[in-house]
Amino acid sequence: MIDVKHNPVISAFVSSIKTVPFFGDLIDDSLEYTLTDFQNKKQQQLLEVINNASVGSVTSDMVNDVEFIMSFAKTQNAVNKALNGDKVKFYGNLLINGYLNGNDKISTDEFEEYIELINTLSYRELEYLSFFKEFSNEYKGRLVYQNWRKFCAEFRKNFPNRDVDSVFKRLQRTGFLSEVIETADVEGETLSLDINSVGFEAEPEFSRFNEIVLKTLYEDQTTSSSTI
Repeated sequence: MIDVKHNPVISAFVSSIKTVPFFGDLIDDSLEYTLTDFQNKKQQQLLEVINNASVGSVTSDMVNDVEFIMSFAKTQNAVNKALNGDKVKFYGNLLINGYLNGNDKISTDEFEEYIELINTLSYRELEYLSFFKEFSNEYKGRLVYQNWRKFCAEFRKNFPNRDVDSVFKRLQRTGFLSEVIETADVEGETLSLDINSVGFEAEPEFSRFNEIVLKTLYEDQTTSSSTI
């Protein structure tokens, strides 16, 4: 396990907060310990994800590979900035699928692009993408008309109180999904187009993101722990 140690970064952060009028006076002396413990738990979770991977392992060659060490350090930094531990599994997947699974290792550019996507997407949005990918595989990544309505019904069961169309319209910013639009000529005093959304489809790049980030290749995280 990772010990809770004095962290100069957290100490500096707590000290800066204490200088804020009114707010600083309310900070308890135990805040530094609480924050350090919180950060260490997330780092421990990352190590458990890597340790419990069902494929590959960290080798001596990797720990002497500057590119891998820099990628691991960037991942640790991203985990530190996460508001909770929910997204840690996706950061772990990026390292496992990008470096440990025995295939060609991920390129530096692709690693940086994917870690930035994990940073900017919420845990819930990553779960939405994973759910879409799993459901749409049966339909070659294209959910329209009846299949889209079927998907919406299943989505609401898993993620209640969410507007499905709004969720996936926002997720188009990833470049992994596109809205499928149907147009029809409408005759009247002037010729116009009637535009209707009939569903969403996956873009080719989505499959790669799924393989590297969304696909989980580890056992039950509660079974063991490790350090690197």
